[in-house]
Amino acid sequence: MTLTSFKKPVLILMASILLQGCVAALLGGAAAGTKVATDPRTMGTQVDDETLEFRVENALDKDEQISSEARVNAVSYSARVLLIGQVPSESTKSTATDLAKGVEGVTDVYNELRIGPKITIGQISKDSWITTQVKSKMLVDDRVKSTDVKVITENGEVFLLGNVTQAQADAAADIASKISGVQKVIKVFKYLH
Repeated sequence: MTLTSFKKPVLILMASILLQGCVAALLGGAAAGTKVATDPRTMGTQVDDETLEFRVENALDKDEQISSEARVNAVSYSARVLLIGQVPSESTKSTATDLAKGVEGVTDVYNELRIGPKITIGQISKDSWITTQVKSKMLVDDRVKSTDVKVITENGEVFLLGNVTQAQADAAADIASKISGVQKVIKVFKYLH
């Protein structure tokens, strides 16, 4: 059986598309493996934190007002949960704290929700760029290991999480504060002695 001149290029194109998915999966897996290997938390703690984030956000989504009127993200680091985003009222902010505290496995909740309208896609993009810049600057600064600090930006505010010394915390905050567009730096660290 011979392939026509039309079918042969189509078959080659389809094969190359399928193989690109394999390469992307392989590279994505390698990147995830590197993240796990460089994170100072154990792999079990990392998985527990990912699970806690999902469970807290799931609990928050069950509240009608939060799911329809708010933008809330949960970030977990060593079972400590940071809530960031925007809510319509102080009572909604309080409800979010209560719901997060009610999730099994959560040891502390840091509620940094802001009362106001949800941020725009444009602001979310700016925040992502700020986070990238902070991480990049930490990578080349020898005062703090970038892998010891988790960086999240929300509406121009940079949140720093991790288990660090006071000197490392101060260095991380100093680095973040010098990035263009950063309005405030909030430290959510557990301090090592």
